[in-house]
Amino acid sequence: MTAHNNNGLELEQLFTDLTQAITQNRTLDEFGLTRLQAMALKNVYSRQGISMSQLADITGISRAQLTRLIATLEKRHLVERRHNEDNRRIVNVYGTEQGKTTIRNHSQLIADRIQAHTETLSADEQAALTHHLKETIRLMIKAGIITPDEQSSLNQIRETEAK
Repeated sequence: MTAHNNNGLELEQLFTDLTQAITQNRTLDEFGLTRLQAMALKNVYSRQGISMSQLADITGISRAQLTRLIATLEKRHLVERRHNEDNRRIVNVYGTEQGKTTIRNHSQLIADRIQAHTETLSADEQAALTHHLKETIRLMIKAGIITPDEQSSLNQIRETEAK
């Protein structure tokens, strides 16, 4: 095996470990959400009026799977779908007040749990963790592993790269 292949395998393992660490901190039982539902819901609230096609692309799930997922969230009054006024073939997804409350509470729960874990670190270690995570994301954007859209909070990191 070449060094290049070893590097790819090592990165794959690191991405897997990071994903697992993040998802372990996302307790969704209190909200009755699957991880995929929570991810879609978070994207709807950060991109109000997103089209179903854009949402499928961002979440990386099939349009058929997304349609079922959004229908479930719609039944729970967390989102609503509306046909685009300019092009009736496009369906846009919007958050509801109930959904806003759910995603706000979910985000706060995650933030509280991460805070509880990082309190075991010194202030310098917390700053280093934040710096290294931002740098990791910047490099992932540069490599094309992550492609933030115009409304993504990752754009701040991409803009740092451009400076």
